[in-house]
Parts: sequence; C-alpha cells; structure tokens
Amino acid sequence: MSIKGKLSRMKKHLSIEAPQESVVKPTPTIMESVAQVPFYDKWRKLDASVIHLEENYTILREKHYELETLHGKYTFADAIDIVERWHETSLKHPLSAAGRSPEDLLFFDTETTGLSSGAGSTIFLLGYSQLTREGVKVKQYFLPGPEHEVAMYYHFLNDVKNLSNLVTYNGKAFDWPQVKTRHTFVRDEVPKLPAFGHFDLLHGSRRLWKEILPSCKLSIVEGEILKFERGEDTPGYMAPMLYFDFLHEPDPDYIKGVLTHNEWDVLSLISLYVHISSCLLDYENKELSTIERLQIGKWFEFVGEKERALDCLEKLMKEDEGNISEDGILLLNKLYKQSNRENDAIKLLAKSFKTRNLFSVEMAIELSKLYEHYNKDYEKALDIAVAGLTWCKEATKLAGKLKTKQTAELVKRIERLERKLVKATDS
Repeated sequence: MSIKGKLSRMKKHLSIEAPQESVVKPTPTIMESVAQVPFYDKWRKLDASVIHLEENYTILREKHYELETLHGKYTFADAIDIVERWHETSLKHPLSAAGRSPEDLLFFDTETTGLSSGAGSTIFLLGYSQLTREGVKVKQYFLPGPEHEVAMYYHFLNDVKNLSNLVTYNGKAFDWPQVKTRHTFVRDEVPKLPAFGHFDLLHGSRRLWKEILPSCKLSIVEGEILKFERGEDTPGYMAPMLYFDFLHEPDPDYIKGVLTHNEWDVLSLISLYVHISSCLLDYENKELSTIERLQIGKWFEFVGEKERALDCLEKLMKEDEGNISEDGILLLNKLYKQSNRENDAIKLLAKSFKTRNLFSVEMAIELSKLYEHYNKDYEKALDIAVAGLTWCKEATKLAGKLKTKQTAELVKRIERLERKLVKATDS
C-alpha cells in the first residue's frame, strides 16, 4: 500500500483530519504478475490469478460449470427454470425471485478466522456463484495477508456492485454483518457496500426440516435433502487453522481444501434454492412428507398467504389426517374462522374430540367457544369445557405441572356457561 493510502487509514485513529486536496483514491492496476507472489505456479494450477491494487493484490480463483451439471438432485439449469416459475405464480413469498433474472442472484459465502462477528475476526475468502445463460461461474477472492485487505474488497465490490440479491446460508446473521464490519476498516479506499436484498436459506431449512434432521447444518441438508455427497471435504472448523498455516508459509496447498469447501458451499446454495422453491410451488407433491407439508402451510400463513395455507392444510388433512399434529389442527381451525367457515371449524375440532388422541385442552377451549358464540349451543359448549378441564387435570397428574392459565380460563368459561344455562331455563 502507498504511503498516502496508509496515512489515510491511520488518520481516524490519530484524530487528524487530512486536507481535502490530499485525499487520493488508490488507482487500480489490474494485471497478471509473478513478482512477489509466492508459489505463483501452484496458484495457476488452482485456476487462480493475481489482481493488483498498487503494490497490494488479491488472489482471484474462477471456475465454470455447464448448466447441465448435476449437483445433488438438481442441475444448474433447474435454477433458471425455478426463477421462471416464480415469475409465473401469484404466490407472494420472501424467497420469490419474481421481478429478478437468474443473473441477479448472488449465491454467497465467506470463510473467516473465527465465528465471532466482531472486529477481531477477519474474512479471508469471499466466494460466490452466479447463474448465467451459458452456465454457472464461481468466483473466489482470497486474502493472501492482512495487508492486502483493501485489494480484496476493492476488486470484490467492483465485481458485485450491479447485483441485487444475496442468497446465503445464515448470511443475515453472520456473513454479511462480517462483511460490513470489515468494510468499516477500508471504506475510505474501496467502493461502498451495495444495497442488497437477502434470501437466507437457513431460515427456510429450519422451517421445513428442524423436526426431521438432527441438525440444519448445510452439510447435513446437502446429504439428507439434496443427496449431494462431498467425498473428501475439509471441515469448516479447520479453515481458520489452515489459513494461519498459510500465513506462516504461503503455500496454496494449505488452503486448496478450503477453496473447494467454499466452492461446494456456493454451488449447494443454488440446488438448495431450487429445492425449497419447489417445495413452496409444488406443496401438493406427494413426495413431500406430512411434516414438510404442514410446515409449508404454517409458512404460508406466516407470510400472509392465508388462502394457500388453508388449501395446503385442508388437502393434507384429507390425505393424512391421522398424522396431523395438534398445532396443525389449531392452525387449520384458525384459518377456517378467518374465512368465516365456522361450521368446518366445528367439524374439525369435534372429530378430533371424538378420536381423543388428537384432543387437547387448547382444542377444547376453541371448540367450546365455537359452540357458545357461533351455534349458541351452551349445553354442548359446557360439556366440552368440562371435558377440557378434566383433561387438564389428568394431564397435570401425569406431568406434575398445573396449567394454571388454561385451568383458570376453563373454570371461568364453565361458570359463565352454567349461568347462561340457568338463565335460559328460567326464561
């Protein structure tokens, strides 16, 4: 880095304001060079090149894949198809690519020296994959040493400035906040951070599979859901140690496994985006498990797609009623009431009451409310409330814990219904 550049970075720590005319932006020199780049030939064998910014540089590794390439269950061409399907549907969803082209999506991941999001952790690899009509390109910007951080961010940010949407895995909580933190140290010498939208696939994975998978780590989702096997992989937790080894002796052999690991990460994000999108767009697919379809219904309701949520849960109820959980029944009841379909809500809860194995105190309260306020059948409402209170007391004996709020609500409801019945009899 030039003397002017170093002084520019130091001025904020020294509380010295540089005169306006002395602030000079670095002039990029983008060129191939073997000068002062250790193990340059090895870098070339890894599909990497050197790009400079004054006397500093970053390593840029580039790979290309054909659209027909299979990554787990999907080809990369499937990603272009799924974007087109988002354009065709009326479904409004946070993962929707409507209004975007496939090229707009930046499947992004970082490798860092630690899991902390504070200033003490350094990003040493910025990697992304991007769809094009000709294939998928992977670009990785590698930090050969702390003194080259400006060069890495300068070239990365110049590269991605026209892109509009990140697709990450835990990127909202980790990767992009890390980028923002490190950017503050070099912001006077590099482009501004672009205003990205953000699709974080970790949230979708947790919604769909947290009850199915032992963990929602990307490697587990890859194997269990996408059917992608990495083979010999460098675990993510080893990346910081290998990078520190590289800093001690800058041989690319130390970190080539980390580069491959990151490359697979950004490629798996493409397949995972296809899969989660397919689940949402094809929620009637019989290959989806009952749990997955139930979670999709909940997700629709959460994002305000109540008609689709109702359709999803109603069809699931007809096909696999015996495996619908209590929260699924209660959600369907809620959607029925919001759609002014109280009779269907009563049938739903009454059937669950008869089977008993799906009956719960919450269902008793809901069914009692419906009989009281919609059917004006106070006797049935009272019977259900009493049954619910009995159920609550039995559950207390088994669990040893009294559900005081529910018990109080049922007692209050029973007392009110008894008064209404007495009043109706007297009249």
